[in-house]
Amino acid sequence: MKDLISIIIPLHNEEENVPVLVDRLRETLRDHNLTYELILVDDGSKDKTFEEIKRKASEDSRVRGIRFSRNYGQTVAISAGFDLAQGDICITMDGDMQHDPGEIPEFIKKIEEGYDLVCGFRAYRNDAFLRRFPSRIANYIAKKFSGLRIRDFGSTYRVYRTSIIKQVPIYGEMHRFIPIFVGMNTDRITEIPISLNPRLHGSSKYGLARTFKVLSDLILILFFSSFFTRPIHIFGYISLILALPGFLILSWLSLGKIFGDLKIFDYGPLFILGIMLFLVAVQLFTTGIVCEYLVRIYYTDDSRKPYHVAETTFEKPNL
Repeated sequence: MKDLISIIIPLHNEEENVPVLVDRLRETLRDHNLTYELILVDDGSKDKTFEEIKRKASEDSRVRGIRFSRNYGQTVAISAGFDLAQGDICITMDGDMQHDPGEIPEFIKKIEEGYDLVCGFRAYRNDAFLRRFPSRIANYIAKKFSGLRIRDFGSTYRVYRTSIIKQVPIYGEMHRFIPIFVGMNTDRITEIPISLNPRLHGSSKYGLARTFKVLSDLILILFFSSFFTRPIHIFGYISLILALPGFLILSWLSLGKIFGDLKIFDYGPLFILGIMLFLVAVQLFTTGIVCEYLVRIYYTDDSRKPYHVAETTFEKPNL
């Protein structure tokens, strides 16, 4: 029996694309004899996106739709899809028809080779410079510091083993950097080239303002990837670097005062610098202890959901 595939698609004001996308997916999956479910997440659309989802769900029980009570963002929509997924394999893709459903079999082949995550990288992009340039910077930083051989962290066209992805915390704008989190649990990660089709209907939801959110999330994720389970190390390193010169300054001044005629207030700025370095070092070390405690809380978290489902196309959602 073939593995069940859960295809997760976040949607926001995509009423014209829903029927075309669903029909194309069904055609591709049928032609390759793949067992699947389609999870369509309406992220607080203002148009008739969910009406189209309900219409498609009434035609095919394999189409499952949920509607958020408001717009939470693509990351939360993808997270809700993972919560709902029942398949052995999860696929995430955009709902604007720019991702070609015909490439799904190539992703599946890589999963069958033993990989836990297969990422799609956009070999040829026709985006404006203001979109491509920040993306290249983020990709370079993520690749450099994560150690992953991934060229495109921004593409959401990916295939995951469900057992792996359900262990990954997803929030903020972090869906772009899921491979970094997955890389904390497995090294069986690869990528394949994908095409990027022109948008047929609607307008892009991406703006330059989101670049700053992406970069800030990237810095946080890189911290997590290196020190998530041991935050005391990074804070300990920094506090040691600051404490050592502070200790030497204060020791020299103290010894000079005790065994010599050194007048500390003649070295007022140096004395203040020594005290500040030492105090900041102590504060950073105690911050590391607090972070260690928060990590323990994280591992006993009750997993409360960061979204509210207003409506579904099925009964008793597993959310």
